[in-house]
This record gives sequence, structure tokens and C-alpha cells, in this order.
Amino acid sequence: MVTDSSAIPHGEFLIAAKDRIQTGPIPGWVDACPFRIDGKANQSGHATHLLIDRQVHAELGQTYFHVALRLDSMQAVQSESPWRLDFEPGHQQITLHWIKTRRGGVEFDHTNLSSASVVNRQPAGSMPHDRATLWLMLEDIRPGDILEWCYTVEGRPLLLPEHCAALFTLPAGEPVGKFYFSLLFNPARPMRWKSSVPEWQPVETQQHGGSHWVWTQDNYPGLRLEENAPDWYMTFPWIQVSDCADWEMVAAAFAEAWKEEEDDATVREIAREITAGGGDLLQQADRAIQMVQDEYRYLAIDWELDGRPPLPPGVVARRRYGNCKDLCFLLAHLLKRLGLPARLVLVNTVLRKTVAELLPAPGVFNHLLVQYEIRGETRWVDATLTRQGGGSLNRVMRDYGAGLPMARAGARLMEPPAGAARGNIYELNESILIDTSGAWSWLAVVVAARGRQAEELRQALESEGLEAFAKKRLRSCADRFINARRVGALEYRDDRAANEFFLAEVFEIKDFLTFDPKSKWYKLEITNDYTAVGLIEPEAGPRRTPFALPHPCDIVHTIELHSVALPPAVVQQRCIETDYLYFTRERKTLAGAWTMVFTLSTLADVVPPAAIDEHREAIRKIRAQSVWSLLLPPGDPRPHQRGDFGTLPSSWEPADSIPALPPTRPLVGAWMERLPRSDAALDNGAHENAAAVDLENGDALPLPASAQPGTTKLKRQKRARRRRDTKADTKKRILAGCVMVLTVVMIVLLITKHADQWGAKFHLLAPTVPTMPAPRP
Repeated sequence: MVTDSSAIPHGEFLIAAKDRIQTGPIPGWVDACPFRIDGKANQSGHATHLLIDRQVHAELGQTYFHVALRLDSMQAVQSESPWRLDFEPGHQQITLHWIKTRRGGVEFDHTNLSSASVVNRQPAGSMPHDRATLWLMLEDIRPGDILEWCYTVEGRPLLLPEHCAALFTLPAGEPVGKFYFSLLFNPARPMRWKSSVPEWQPVETQQHGGSHWVWTQDNYPGLRLEENAPDWYMTFPWIQVSDCADWEMVAAAFAEAWKEEEDDATVREIAREITAGGGDLLQQADRAIQMVQDEYRYLAIDWELDGRPPLPPGVVARRRYGNCKDLCFLLAHLLKRLGLPARLVLVNTVLRKTVAELLPAPGVFNHLLVQYEIRGETRWVDATLTRQGGGSLNRVMRDYGAGLPMARAGARLMEPPAGAARGNIYELNESILIDTSGAWSWLAVVVAARGRQAEELRQALESEGLEAFAKKRLRSCADRFINARRVGALEYRDDRAANEFFLAEVFEIKDFLTFDPKSKWYKLEITNDYTAVGLIEPEAGPRRTPFALPHPCDIVHTIELHSVALPPAVVQQRCIETDYLYFTRERKTLAGAWTMVFTLSTLADVVPPAAIDEHREAIRKIRAQSVWSLLLPPGDPRPHQRGDFGTLPSSWEPADSIPALPPTRPLVGAWMERLPRSDAALDNGAHENAAAVDLENGDALPLPASAQPGTTKLKRQKRARRRRDTKADTKKRILAGCVMVLTVVMIVLLITKHADQWGAKFHLLAPTVPTMPAPRP
């Protein structure tokens, strides 16, 4: 039975933790590492790393740390003067060698444990006491001082204590005056190493009776951080060492340490209640997952997979809270009790797919999932998430890239199940009834979300409450349309079983039209924020790291404009497609109603550096296509709304996909909107309102002549041509009418002249009909 360590009194834990700290000399096996104190200042930060020294003795279980940091600003003083050291009192011993500052040629010693304090990193009683922080407030620290500290940590890991694994890292994007990493180990130990920099090869020597690997470099320049790198990509330089044979060894160590409770009475009772609720196995599994996700508090901590086993499922069920391993351990037992094969899976929430590139080691993972099989399909589920939908087969799971199932034998890294990493769909329909007479226009917003997008709306509504949620959306509407007020109440429908969320609301909006003094008309500008703004344009120049994309991502944004002044116009389609995203823009125009539909789908989670130029050009084109502006005449009232204006959809109606058609050239003289265009797209010497610009080059369309400010020669020529055409048509119609009247008159005269002759002939040819005598009275 696992001991409940949270029962240890808080005061006793802190006293015991402080007993694990001492001062003492540097171990004899450590190599001295001199460094320069006049290193070049870090131009991108507030402090400069002069020395990063870390040395590991695999046989003694000791790790030596030596750091020298120059504080170049008051902000660095504020951040570093409270000196902190996190450690685990249960299995680690701290020997503090010194803490000192250098100012000019004078050194000031701060190694005084009597003024230090040990604090618990978690509130008393909330979680087991297993981590503590040594905290020391340094006095008289000034900008320009060199802060230097040195200590040794002695202790074995809880998992695979006879093995050794370490990850040496440097600060991301920062120069370092000198770094020194070393490993001392028995030659019989099957040690391996791996590095993010191919040129970093260890210098191997023999000393202190063992093999000695050293990585060191002076004046390391650091690599400039590139924006929008994916979170799973390790932007910091690293060197990893490990003697673990394979991932099977790591999985077996976890499985052996986390022994299952085969027959827990509390779990058995919970499973009986779930079964008594009826339904098939899919519904029972869904109820078990929802219960753990929504009814049990998740207490997130940084060291959840430090090797300690989870609490027994019965304890977690009674407390109704736990960390990730506690909740997942309970859920796995519940699913097994319902008759489903279930096991735990180790993942890393940050590194994700990068885990597959590292050497096997227990410390690689920081999170836990539950894998189960139902109806022949395998799924992963995260017990720490809340308000998920989709049932037991269609829950949305983040793509962790790789996971390690816990098993005593045969385990290996595996990719997520095919149905686990599902996308999200967000469909937004905005319908505007435009008024240019000075009254309020109306805006209807209808949202249909599925997958992760539905869960985000569901969680926001639950955490904020309906009133605060509606006010937040009203403020967002006012930010886009200047002046807004709500009409009626916000309506929503949450279909959690299908993981769909619908929302509908109506606003009155005003002051979003700008008056054009030249044309005396109103200008309407609409930006498709939901697709263009979410895509970051890569900075110019070559790139080393992948460029992150929001993935999976499927967005459909429909904008409907209704005004009595809108005549029919040409239909227009636009498609921008690469290997990494797909964007479409379609305009449909009817009398009084224009519609623009934007769609965006990402096809990958990153763009490789080799394709960054193509991606940059695609983003520029998408942004140019995502702005819509047109001119409207003043004095037109708002049209009447349809019966379905701003109402919730009865069911999910996915938007039709727009085919990738080549762009059509605009028709001169038709009423069209004008999109942003570049000067390079115009012909040399051409007037900005004179001719249509090719969509591939400038993405610009002309307004009709009547909407252009001022009068041009082209305008007069069009009017004269229309007048000439009208006169010609009138002459043709008059001539045709005269010919028709003359023909009718001639026919009448001919019939009148020959009526007697034709009548006699018809009389002779007619049959004789006998007469009947009248009846007698």
C-alpha cells in the first residue's frame, strides 16, 4: 500500500527538508573551470551568462553546478536577487559551496544558511510534500555585479536508480562566455550520447578510474531565435547522455513501480453505478470519462512524472482531486472494471514528436494519457481535460506525436491512434443589413463549431457564465464595428455527444461606415480577421527552424451584405493552395444581397525552412484577398430581415467546398467591390480608376464609373455610347410597329373587297339542313 505522504505535517516536512542542505567543499572529482569576467554583454537580454558548468559523476550519483551571471540591468537584479534552488528532500542531498557577488575587484560572500529559508512549493494539504525550494534574499545587489553560485546535488532517481541519464542545455538564443559539460562513468556502463549540434563531439579521456567525456566551448555566440517556431521544436542547444538500452526498459520501470489495485472496493462501486445507468458499452465508457474529467479537480504541478507512483484509485475517488497520474490511474481502473482493455501512455506535452529523436530515459516524459480499446478501435484520452464531447470514440485529442505505453514487456514508442488526433471546424456567418440613412444597421452572427473549437466555447461559457460571456462578445463586436448594442439575448445550443456548439446573436451597429468626401458616398471596409490575422507572415530572409501553423484548422467565414442599392454583378472565385494550406475566396452577387465566403484549411503543422519563401508569398496573397471594401450611396434604409435572420441552425450544415477555379477577369462597367492592390500591378501611366487590374497581379477591381469620385473622359464616352445604343433600338422598334400596322390594314381591305363572292361560294358548299315544323299548341 502506498503511504499517503500528505499526512506529514507541513512544519515537519520543512524541518526535514532543511536538514538535507549543508555547506561544504567541492568534491575532489570535479574539474576546475576558470572563466573570463569581461565577456561581451548580451544585447538581447538583461543578464549575460559568463559560465555554465555542469559535471556528472554517474557512479556516485552526484551532479555539480557552477554558474556565473552578470546582471546588466535593474530588471536582472530584481529577478536574480531572490536566489532559489528547487530540490526533492526525499532522495536528494544539497551541498552548497558558495554564493557570492563580484563588484570590481571585490568579492562579497552570501553563503549564509542561517538567513535562508525552505518553502514548500505547494499549499499545505493540497498535494504530497515532495518538493521544496531553498530561498535566500541577497543583500546589496547592483547592476553590473557578477552573481556566482556553486553547489552539488547527490541522489539517485526513483526510477531506474542504477542507471544514469542527463540532459545538458544552454539558454535559447543567448550567448555564453563559456560552457563546460562533463560525464565521468565506469567504462563498463553502456553510455551513449546525442547532441543538437553535430560539431559538438566529446573529448574522451581516462581519469579517476573511469571514462571522462567533456564538451566545452569559449565564447559561444548563441543562435538568434526565430519567431513562430513550433512548440515541440527544441530551440535551445542540448546534449543528452543515457545508458538506458531502449524504451522497453523505461516502460517496464514505470509499470513495475506503479502497481495496479486489482480489486479496489471504491472503484468497484463506481463502476457498478455506471453500469446501472444503462446504455451500451460506448455510453458507459463515455460516462466514466466524463465523470473523471468534469467531477474531479486537476492539480497541475511541474514534476508530475518524477518517479513516484500515483495514489491508489480509491484514495483519489474519495478525495475527488489529483494530478495527471492520479486521475489517469483512476480512469484506467474504471475502464478495466467496465470490461475495456486499458493502459497508461507516457507523453511529453512540449516536446511531443521530438521525443522520438531522443535517447531513452525516464525523465523525457511529463504527462500521462489513458489508452483503451472499444469496438475494435484504439483511442487515447486525457483525464485532465474538461467539458469534452464526442463520446468515447470521437473525443478530440492533441497530436502528441509519440507515446510510450506502460507495460512490463514489449513496449515501444508508438504514434497516436488514427482516430485520436482529430481536427476542429469553425464556421462563422455574419449577415449585415446596411442602413445609409443615418439609422442603425443590423448584424446577425451565427457560429457553428465542432471539435476543439466547440470545447473552447463550451469551457468559456461555463467558466465565465452566460452574462459575462455575452458581454465579452459584445465588446468584441464593438471593437470591429465602432458602436454596437445587443438586440435580444444570446442563444446557444450545446450538443456534447456530437461535440458541436451553436451560437446566434443579433446586434445593432453604427458608425462603421466612413464618408468619402470626393464621391459623397459611404465606404464599407471589412477585414476577414478569422483567417488572415491567424496566419503569421514569416520574416524576410532564410530560416533554420520550421515555421509553425495552426493545425488542424478548418475555418469558414461567410459575410453577407444586404442593401437595396446592391445590383447583380459577376461571380468571382479565388484559390490559393500550397502543400501546407488551402485558401479560397468566393463572391456571389444578387440584387440586394452580396455574399463573400472565405475558407482556410491547414494541411500540416509546420512549413519546412526550404519552403518558407513560397509560404511567405502565399500569406501575402491571402491577406490581400481578405480585405473587402465598397462604396454605397447615402439615404438607403435598412432592408427587412428574413425570418431566419440571427437564428440558431436546426442542425449542422457544413459549408460547400469552393472549387479551385482560375480567377475571372472583371467586367468593366459592372458594380464591383475594390480590393487592395499594389502599384506594380497597374500599367505604367494608367489612371488608378481607369482600368481593371488582373487578379493574379494586383487583386484589384474597379468601381463603376458612377461610383468613382470626379468625372473622367471614360465616363462621358460610356454615357454617349449608351445614348447612341438607346436611339438605335428605338428606331428599330418604331419601324417594326409600322410594318405590322400596314400589314393588318391590307388584310382588312382585301377581306372587304371580296366578301360577297366568298360568301356565295361558302353558301353553295354548305350542307342542307331540313326545317322542322313548329309544334301545335
